[in-house]
Amino acid sequence: MKKLSVISFVLIFLFNITNAKDYNQIFNKANELYAKGNYSEAIENYKSIIKDGYESAEIYFNIANSYYKLKKIPESILYYERARKIAPEDEDINFNLKIANLRIVDKFEVVPKFFITEWIESIRDMYSSEGWAKILIALIWITFLSLIGFMISWNILIKRLLFFIALGSLILSLTSGFFAIQKQKNEKYQQSAIIFSPRVDVRSSPDDKSTVLFILHEGTKVELLDSVGEWTKIRIPRGDVGWIDKNAIEII
Repeated sequence: MKKLSVISFVLIFLFNITNAKDYNQIFNKANELYAKGNYSEAIENYKSIIKDGYESAEIYFNIANSYYKLKKIPESILYYERARKIAPEDEDINFNLKIANLRIVDKFEVVPKFFITEWIESIRDMYSSEGWAKILIALIWITFLSLIGFMISWNILIKRLLFFIALGSLILSLTSGFFAIQKQKNEKYQQSAIIFSPRVDVRSSPDDKSTVLFILHEGTKVELLDSVGEWTKIRIPRGDVGWIDKNAIEII
């Protein structure tokens, strides 16, 4: 039985390595197609990797760049945003997203937040929840090793130094844990979407006959608040709320 388990493990391991090599080949092929200006074919190859359950910020970023080259701005913004969800601190992703957003019609002034709230959110958004979790684990190890060093050391100066390192890393690990939880909640519950219709009427209620409050255009990012049938309640950056057709958006 043990032999069978070992053989199964080896086969699964080899299968995963083979698949990884295949995906690397597809990714490299897509990059070559992009370099040659065959952006549509490059997108198809990148997406074939995602369809099989493999995703990364780099793949989403390359898809976004391909769409941008094809002048498909809503699609490019959608994939830049998906890339940013995985790697919020990536400068290239944030820069290209900013450039793409200059090409859309709707420009909103963001409602100012209390400076402490804005400061906390800016720190939270520096890393993904996975990134904060990795920092947390590293800090826990530093705390643990510092405490061991503190207990076995006979030198008073070294003991003091290790004590303060352990205390500092413990405080930072608690802070990292807080941001990891907050970022995970943000990723899980605060969904956003991109408008894909050239023009969308935002209404006062989920009804075709209700009052049109304002109009949105393709490429605009909205926050999703609620859903009723074929209608979705959204909020725009300046704080206005209304209802739009579900078919007009693509969730990030």
